[in-house]
Amino acid sequence: MPRNLSTAAKSYAGPMLWLVEVTTPSGAKHYFAEDAVTVAGNPYLPYLRLTTGPRFTRNLQADFGTLELINTDLVVGSILQSEEFEGTLCELKQLLLGLDDTVLILRGRLTEQEETDRGVSFRLVSDFDPAQLELHARFYAQLCTWRFRRAPCGYLPDQATLTQHLDERAADIFSDSTIGDSTLAMTVDEHQDRILVLTAGTGRGQKRRIRSNTLTTFSLYHKWNTTPDATSKFDVWEFQNGAPKLLTTAAAQGEFLQTADIATARTLGNSALAMTPDEHRGDLVRITAGAGAAQQRKIKTNDATTITIADPEPDFSPPPDATSTFIVLYGRCPKDFAPSCEDRARTEAFNGFPTLVPIVRRIFEFPFGGLPDFGDLDPRGRGPLSP
Repeated sequence: MPRNLSTAAKSYAGPMLWLVEVTTPSGAKHYFAEDAVTVAGNPYLPYLRLTTGPRFTRNLQADFGTLELINTDLVVGSILQSEEFEGTLCELKQLLLGLDDTVLILRGRLTEQEETDRGVSFRLVSDFDPAQLELHARFYAQLCTWRFRRAPCGYLPDQATLTQHLDERAADIFSDSTIGDSTLAMTVDEHQDRILVLTAGTGRGQKRRIRSNTLTTFSLYHKWNTTPDATSKFDVWEFQNGAPKLLTTAAAQGEFLQTADIATARTLGNSALAMTPDEHRGDLVRITAGAGAAQQRKIKTNDATTITIADPEPDFSPPPDATSTFIVLYGRCPKDFAPSCEDRARTEAFNGFPTLVPIVRRIFEFPFGGLPDFGDLDPRGRGPLSP
């Protein structure tokens, strides 16, 4: 939300323009506005349309807005073909024309790229508030493993890495907040703060951060939703910049990494998988090793064994083959913290408040009078703006 506004800005009641500044992973900046204008020496292209204005809450619902870039058959289209906009950093601002001053309204990421009759639309969801990054280290929700001011913090799918520290084991020790294998001989606390994953049996798919470990047993920060039993199996991982999704196999087990035995320039898969059709639609598939390593594409669809990448995505080049391993990453974060922030990816909702507040869904009116859903109305020149 805007900070340190001048008295003149707070009382301003004149016309304004909406501006956006998009920064791509390459560091290139692109400027768009509702009208052709130059601000701070930067020319803004007049191809912006806000369809839903920013909405702010104090709960775990995301701050968000919806914007559209028009003229995609000419200038905008060529920009989108040369640079990937989905997932990029975007700043939404107001230009107060009478004061020749700009106000930062919402800083976030562009998601849900979609072609429309008039152009290409994006959902802008809130990123971490740069004025609120200095937070004390604590755990924020009963099941949340997110740790502010302690790496890793954030979800960067193009930089996500995972390391397995313990191969799958069958559990013969279990309670509502522990699990173990009596044949283990671990070093005490060697796995502290890593993530334990139930891969098979009762409770499969649950993940918990490890508080401590003895020679045979893990103690967890938070209780299980479903307590494991003798059918349960588990392994231990360490995730950097976000956790991938667990992939289900025909043997009713969950695995993060898969080796491709189905591979073309537009598909990846493994014949041992048993995925639910389209459960990964809109998410991301990343080749982690082997042929085509480090390539990442948005998923169009999946059947039980095979993932197909989205039509606008380029072919894998070089294409994957039987040496390739792959993971599936969350395309965007659901608007909640459960079962954990690392599992759920970058949270769109929790943008920096140092403590949680009751989940009350109090919707704030934006300080300048807000921007409700305009439908087909043109918001340019709206006013007066109320302080």
